[in-house]
Amino acid sequence: MFTRLAFAVAALALVPTAAFAGHSELEVPPADTFLLGGEQKADMIVSGRNTGQTTVSVLAATDGSSPEILIATVAPGASFKHAYRPGEIAVIRNKSSSETARLSVDFTGSPSSLSMAYLLPQKD
Repeated sequence: MFTRLAFAVAALALVPTAAFAGHSELEVPPADTFLLGGEQKADMIVSGRNTGQTTVSVLAATDGSSPEILIATVAPGASFKHAYRPGEIAVIRNKSSSETARLSVDFTGSPSSLSMAYLLPQKD
């Protein structure tokens, strides 16, 4: 038994892992958008689970002039994971106009120059 356990621990030590940058229990107000990254110099992996009661969209953006790319539509209880390239922005958009979205989010990669911001909805 000890031999199998030692072998399993040794095998896990050989698995490469990305640098852990952080975790957030994120709340996104109704019709709001949360932005993560955009200035990172290395790949960033963002994964999470929708812990709230409203659907969110997870997108990727490169800058203000390029169109956003839909990564996933995440229903309550569902999960997502995406690898963002250097300089790419993770966009998490609350689809509800009346309910706050809640997500448990992990992000990996280089923590240097990793920005976070809310993009408040535009009023007409």
